[in-house]
Amino acid sequence: MNRTVLSAVLGTGLLVAGCSQQTEQDASEMVDRAAQDAEANLDVAGEVIEEGAIDAADSVSEGAANLRDNLEAGDEEEPGPAPVLGDDLGS
Repeated sequence: MNRTVLSAVLGTGLLVAGCSQQTEQDASEMVDRAAQDAEANLDVAGEVIEEGAIDAADSVSEGAANLRDNLEAGDEEEPGPAPVLGDDLGS
């Protein structure tokens, strides 16, 4: 859609300016190529962002697993009575 709008605006501007047919065609091709370049750059940027998100998710998963392991390793106590109420928390 952006390419179409940009082409239409450029084409209208060139017609008003009274440019030659070849100049109009060259300008139109230039706009099309610029739009294709922009689209390709957006695709590459999207891939980089996606790869970064995957790496971040992997790091979070690894950190969560390490935390779980550390908590399990340090959990050697059995629950006893609550200090205030005296309720047995182990049952």
